[in-house]
Amino acid sequence: MKFLMHLRFINLVILIFVLNSCGTYDYIASGFSSEEEAVEEISKAEDELRSDLQDYVDSGGAVSEADNQAINEEENQLIISDEELPPVPTKEYDSTLIVEENEKIVTEPKNEVEPDFRESNTPTIDFERTLLNLSDKIQYRIATLAFRSGSSIVDRKALKKIKKIVEVAKSRNAKVKIVGHASTRTRDMPNSEHKLVNFVISDKRAQSVAKAFINYDFPKENLITEAVSDSKPLFKENMPAGTQANQRTEIFLIY
Repeated sequence: MKFLMHLRFINLVILIFVLNSCGTYDYIASGFSSEEEAVEEISKAEDELRSDLQDYVDSGGAVSEADNQAINEEENQLIISDEELPPVPTKEYDSTLIVEENEKIVTEPKNEVEPDFRESNTPTIDFERTLLNLSDKIQYRIATLAFRSGSSIVDRKALKKIKKIVEVAKSRNAKVKIVGHASTRTRDMPNSEHKLVNFVISDKRAQSVAKAFINYDFPKENLITEAVSDSKPLFKENMPAGTQANQRTEIFLIY
């Protein structure tokens, strides 16, 4: 309380000091039409300030009832503003329940068709039992015999190979397949005739090799001969070596 009164007193003293300064006087006087009016207004303000100051001094620093009432109202407002309201307790909700309440479950009727397993509806399939025959499933090339151009004669080197193959085939009870081949090139012959000639020479080469197998006591019923002419060359015939390599007979074991 006293602190507020002292502050008011200090403010009055500072205001009087400012008004009495020359700069303030000039600033205030500039707002009036004449200097006399300015002096009168300033003197009135000084008298009011002095009267307020004199009243404060005469009262000995006491505060009037109106001031006390105003101060009490301010304190009441401050006290009321300091009051704390209790917090509102939070309420927990189960989100799953809310979704279930809002959603409408629509169930569509299911037209279930039950299968009929009566004997009349089940088709009958007759399977024929076949015996698994594992014979003649393995076939591999065991040797290749070379021939000269236009020749079907088996040389000594080829006969040695045939003799060894006969021994292996008999030990495994295997069959022998002989395939005769020919080269593409044919000297001094038109294109319309060389295919037939190549087929004939490939067949002669297969037959001559089969005759050599029979001479080494190999069963005739286990021999298979085939002539393919120039349809399956191994090498390109750009060079003579390729042509000579394609003039051959291949021997396969089957068991």
